Amino acid sequence: MRNGGIETVTTLGALPVLLLIIAPAHAAEPSRSLYTEHCAVCHGDGFEGAAQGVALVGRELVGGDSIDAIGASIANGNPAKGMPAWADALDDQAIKALALLIAEHRTALSVDHLMAQYISDGREWTLPSGPVATQSHTVTIELVAEGLGGQGAAYPKPYSIAVRPDGSILVTETTPGMRIVSPAGRISDYVTGTPRTDLDVPDLIEAGDAKRGAGWILDVALHPEFAENRWLYLHYTERCSACGSVDASEQNPLTSRNVLVRGRIRDGHWVDEEKIWQAPTYDASTWGDAVTGGRIAFDDNGYVFITAGMRSMDGIQDLGTAYGKTHRLHDDGRIPADNPFVGVPGALSTIWTYGHRAPQGLAYDPETGNAWNTEHGPRGGDELNRLLPGRNYGWPLFSAGLNYDGTEVAWGRAESEIELEDTERPAKAWAPSIAVSNLVVYEGAAFPAWQGDLLIGSLKASDLIRVEVENGRIAREELLLENLARIRDIDVDERGWIYLLLEHQTGGRIVRLKPEPTGG
Repeated sequence: MRNGGIETVTTLGALPVLLLIIAPAHAAEPSRSLYTEHCAVCHGDGFEGAAQGVALVGRELVGGDSIDAIGASIANGNPAKGMPAWADALDDQAIKALALLIAEHRTALSVDHLMAQYISDGREWTLPSGPVATQSHTVTIELVAEGLGGQGAAYPKPYSIAVRPDGSILVTETTPGMRIVSPAGRISDYVTGTPRTDLDVPDLIEAGDAKRGAGWILDVALHPEFAENRWLYLHYTERCSACGSVDASEQNPLTSRNVLVRGRIRDGHWVDEEKIWQAPTYDASTWGDAVTGGRIAFDDNGYVFITAGMRSMDGIQDLGTAYGKTHRLHDDGRIPADNPFVGVPGALSTIWTYGHRAPQGLAYDPETGNAWNTEHGPRGGDELNRLLPGRNYGWPLFSAGLNYDGTEVAWGRAESEIELEDTERPAKAWAPSIAVSNLVVYEGAAFPAWQGDLLIGSLKASDLIRVEVENGRIAREELLLENLARIRDIDVDERGWIYLLLEHQTGGRIVRLKPEPTGG
């Protein structure tokens, strides 16, 4: 349960988009109506129980508390205890929606709780008071830097960190740019000359749309040979003044598209910039940057992978659009000849995989050659995916979750010839959704038992999760940290110490995990 430990209340710049997606649907949510009609008389309006039935929260459920287990209990009932079976009265979709609703409220990860985080005024943030024991290691968590991104809902949020070999940390803030945190925790002024962001455009602030984003600095990553070439890669969204038929300067100032560049930092200035990739002008969108992805990962063969999240519900299954895809390039922007859609008429030859919703994380495992991504699904559909070349990951035709109104995800399915078996299903789907964030493949020496494991952050759940992978499949999971704060990004330094970028209304923070010293 999530009613203990550290309490955190934070905001995310995606709120206006979330309000558009969630609030109208939630107002007339079918699963809530189903519960009120069929379940509340026995189990209470607030799941607290009533004279005829037990509470559905705050206690163990006899039949189990997974989505499948709750669904089976609803479908089959418990006649000996007076609970009827609902399989004949409700279809499978309605039963799944009810099961998800109950599971969300059991774990405080419901739509109600999600919205409460954004409208709250914030509460105290604190670190664990002592070492934290995990299955294999005891870790110490220490504060590295605080005050990143300002305070309150209207301020820019930190998005990415990259630890340099000298121990300094590059930090991007969605607006207004990038700063450097020294090994001692001192935060620099903003690096000058980086791509412009939406805080440079007064009309966005006046329009009240700054949080939605149209020109954000997103991920920063070191080239694998950074010590020799000093290349840094920045993924950002460019406010597009003349993209296709849209003139952003006159028709809609919120139009933007994904761009990847590389450059160097010299004496606090961004220099030597080279454009590596950009989405086509016709892909520029007014959806805002909160779901645009923007992550970067390198393999050990000179290739760079990037994510571009959905900028519309249409076109994600279209190989002629850049969004809803992962892309693979040479580190200088050339297109690899062995990319899966090279030579396919109408397809963008940079595409590696497609059918993605809102990618949040991207990592490469040099030991196995697997690339992994995490992405936000809809309600109950957050995903961990192994990225196989040329594969379709299903959105918006299919999802492990439901729409926010409790209905089945099936956008465009009636007009499509694609079946579920034609798509790559997630290696892991989180239900309820945890608002999964970035991930790393741990390769450090500080925590040897975690070698090769995935370390995955979450926003809504505020947890750090360790996932063991065997033969490309999830073997075991461990909750390393619970209720810490919204974990936006993760990185590992050369010692193997783990750095977490945290969001909070009182300002962003960087903390690090290191081994608890042994006595002697």
